[in-house]
Amino acid sequence: MSDKKSITFHCDADILEALDNLGRERYHDKTPHGYDRSKILMDILRLNIEALSDGSIVLPGTVEVRQLPSNSLEECITEIIKASGAIEQIRAEVKIDLRQSWGKWPSECS
Repeated sequence: MSDKKSITFHCDADILEALDNLGRERYHDKTPHGYDRSKILMDILRLNIEALSDGSIVLPGTVEVRQLPSNSLEECITEIIKASGAIEQIRAEVKIDLRQSWGKWPSECS
């Protein structure tokens, strides 16, 4: 049994076009794409992992990706409740800041 795993992802059309062009130049093969996509992707990944590991390239700042904790409905509901609690806390802090800035709180904003 192979120890290889499959990965699927979406990419912008211009990146896919550049990948296709590079792949056709270096890995020409009789496939629907004209080259072996797996080979070029593996080479690109290996080279970039090496460059990231030795510090010759640095990724831009991290991007937070929100993922659900699990498929459990109960856990999803718990996450929503936590998020709404955080929103309410921020809203309360903003009200305090505004009250301090204005000196009084307009009755329509209570």
